[in-house]
Amino acid sequence: MRDTDELIETLAQDAKPVTPLAPPLMRAGLLLAGLLAAMGALVAFGGHVEETIAHLSRAPFALELIGALAAGVGAVVAAVMLSIPGRARAWLNLPVPGLVLWLAGGGLECYRQVEELGYVPTSMFASQDCFVFIMAAGLPSAAAAYVFLRRHLSIDAVRVMALAGLGAALLAAVLLQLVHAHGTNPVDFVTHVVAVTLLMLFAMAVGRFDFRRP
Repeated sequence: MRDTDELIETLAQDAKPVTPLAPPLMRAGLLLAGLLAAMGALVAFGGHVEETIAHLSRAPFALELIGALAAGVGAVVAAVMLSIPGRARAWLNLPVPGLVLWLAGGGLECYRQVEELGYVPTSMFASQDCFVFIMAAGLPSAAAAYVFLRRHLSIDAVRVMALAGLGAALLAAVLLQLVHAHGTNPVDFVTHVVAVTLLMLFAMAVGRFDFRRP
């Protein structure tokens, strides 16, 4: 075995400097900028922003949309913050206010539609297009977040990926309303909630797999 002094000298000569990570909020901003830029491109080519703006005159719709956006952004920021050792677990609460607004707005919008139009029982698969859209738009965003965070994901992989998946799914739900603005009926809203939940659970499974990876 080499002498300790020789080993230290060799390491000192051959070791390459480690590039420090950018500040966490800057990294969160970069990730969000990429995700929002991709959303903006999709809206530019296939969006109907005028319809969305018209729907914003209804308070429940506005509450639902703003809540989803706030929770999505908050979840992504919290994911980046908690991927760094030593950060307070209180960051887990960052998307909670937005989630409350999203659920409250969706519930009120469902009540409005049932009150005005009545409730007509329909198949739970009636809103399958919404489900497919949220999953199809959310999965690439969650994958991008995974690649972005993977360098130090194993520290708290499951929680970090849960937040990343939640953020990606909620931003996909916002994108849906920019591409196809529609009042949320009970089946629609349940479908949205199920899609967001499944995408978050899938992201958690990926995080658990990464944590166990040798």
